[in-house]
Amino acid sequence: MGGENEYDTDFEKSESSDNESEGSSMSYDKNRIEKGLPEMFTQDEISDFGRELGLSKEAHELLASRLKEKNLVEKGVKITVYRDREKHFRSFFSHDKSQDLVYCNNIPGLMNMMKKNIYKPDEWRLFIDSSIRSIKAILLHNTNVLAPIPIAHSTVLTETFRYAEWKHKVSMFFMLF
Repeated sequence: MGGENEYDTDFEKSESSDNESEGSSMSYDKNRIEKGLPEMFTQDEISDFGRELGLSKEAHELLASRLKEKNLVEKGVKITVYRDREKHFRSFFSHDKSQDLVYCNNIPGLMNMMKKNIYKPDEWRLFIDSSIRSIKAILLHNTNVLAPIPIAHSTVLTETFRYAEWKHKVSMFFMLF
């Protein structure tokens, strides 16, 4: 035996079943290492690795595919799982088609989905970045320890001035140096 078949055969013989304990899985890993065989990646390890590298969905899928080609993933690892990895967060966002704006409709819920009890409104500030063509709204943590959370985004903007309609007062502030 040689090449790919050796790895496949060894994998089939030593693979722990769903009914066996976690210790059996650890001995499987130890046996592979003792034999000089590469350690296999689990679905979670590939996900964590791709997240640490900041990979896009496409790059994440490519990484998993290449690892699978080299027989470096455990049996049952799904390559296409990264295509819709945002599906758990879709319910927290709405799309206003008239403005082509996507925005978060439940900020506390979104934050709790990411990490329990992390959202305390007084610890976050709103940052708005806009240009002629786009606008983004992002929540930034006051200590910058936690990652920024995007809460609104649009790439199609039209600039309108409707002060008379809304009866807003326009004030000017000039600084002279």
